[in-house]
Amino acid sequence: MTQFETPKNNEITYLEADINYTIFHLNGGKKIVSSFTLKKYESDSRLSGFLRVHKSILLNPGYVKSIEKQGKKATVKMADGTVLQVSRRKLYLVNNLNLF
Repeated sequence: MTQFETPKNNEITYLEADINYTIFHLNGGKKIVSSFTLKKYESDSRLSGFLRVHKSILLNPGYVKSIEKQGKKATVKMADGTVLQVSRRKLYLVNNLNLF
């Protein structure tokens, strides 16, 4: 078994929880699966600046292309075209994002 090394921040677009695993979505479309929970990576100092916008999503604000708000709902469109849901309790996080 090989040792997993966390990719660099500028390579990670977002992290997605999948039960007790975390899927790293990298720019270029590559995915890496880790056997640690998203909570572990949320508290990792190497990933400071990432935003937990949903219970299963930790995103890199540097890859956010646009934010679409519809009443109490919001979605974030990433640079690769992926659309991610924002939990209504985390709307304040995307409201504070300055995209340009």
